[in-house]
Amino acid sequence: MRHRTRAVFGFALCFAIAGCAAKQHAGTNLQTLPMQTVATAAYHTPYQPYGFTVSPLQPSPPDLEADAGQADQFQFSHPRVDDFVTQFQTNLRGFYSGALLRSARYVPRMSSILQKKGVPQELAYLPLIESGYRVHAVSRAGAVGPWQLIPGTGRRYGLRIDRYVDERRDPVKSTHAAAQYLKDLHEMFGDWHLSLAAYNTGEMNIVRILERRRADTFWEMSERGYLYRETSNFVPEFLAALQIAVSPEAYGFEAPSETPFQYDVVHVDRSLTLATVARLSGTSTETIKELNPALHRGVVPPSGYSVRVPKGMKEDFEVAMANYKGPSAPPLLAEKSARKHRKAKAIKAAKAPSKSPSRRGRAVASKGAGKARRGSSPIVVAKRKPAASRTLN
Repeated sequence: MRHRTRAVFGFALCFAIAGCAAKQHAGTNLQTLPMQTVATAAYHTPYQPYGFTVSPLQPSPPDLEADAGQADQFQFSHPRVDDFVTQFQTNLRGFYSGALLRSARYVPRMSSILQKKGVPQELAYLPLIESGYRVHAVSRAGAVGPWQLIPGTGRRYGLRIDRYVDERRDPVKSTHAAAQYLKDLHEMFGDWHLSLAAYNTGEMNIVRILERRRADTFWEMSERGYLYRETSNFVPEFLAALQIAVSPEAYGFEAPSETPFQYDVVHVDRSLTLATVARLSGTSTETIKELNPALHRGVVPPSGYSVRVPKGMKEDFEVAMANYKGPSAPPLLAEKSARKHRKAKAIKAAKAPSKSPSRRGRAVASKGAGKARRGSSPIVVAKRKPAASRTLN
């Protein structure tokens, strides 16, 4: 145990130093695992045409288990996993059904990326509990995208995050980043459950528990109360979600039927709105936004960017782009400057005196003046109180 914790701590220290050297935050809520492909004989999934088969109930073959510490198994036979299976079938059924249906758009491509990175293809279902496969999901901690990456982790693994682009929202690029992070975590801990826990709570929290020799496994850490409640639930929740996703109809769910996005990539070397890109490619703005979630401000950066257009429209777009003489998109203000600008504009509007009474105000004033001339009591027109501001939760 002592040798193991020293090795883990040494790896984590090097990991942290590397992050500091790159002037990025080392503490994260994300994950990474390397993997051995799990054999799946009896189970059939809607993703087999893409070469993706999952069998959480089928143990890895002996040859994989003997392979250099890479064959840790996901443990599905645990009461807490069963509890989450029940929750997904009852009070969380609406969430799970929607997320499972959306998964068909992303799982085939995600699983292929994970496999190439040497990470278990089963982890393509991790975004199901992280974000419900919503590319624009944002957590209270500032984690963004299907894999819920925080800025420090995203940048550490090569994602672009600025006022024009947030590649954490891109289901392809963020999967490359998450896969590498999961792989690094598994090399650090040598155990899938601990790696997933580190993905959720940060690797140094797990390192500290191991270094103090408080517990050796995820289940021990969870049962002894060493983990935050969210992290304690994270692993069994994922295992339950994966168990259902493998054979949804057996658990009373509809098998997903949506097909993955098909697209071509073109390089746009000037700043254009996505509405202009849509017009030049002969499709809708909504389609271009769905294909390019990283461009969440609706604008191609001034420095240019590789943009996705629907499959088969690349040549038409390039011809239309070569003949386009319209204006470029106006530059975006930095978010901080934009907030200041909006605030100053609101204050100025609030302080500015009214130039003329409203139509209703003129009518009331005229009516009141007439009554005053006839000797009746003057009418006092009270100002309407502003409506109470609504708080958005």
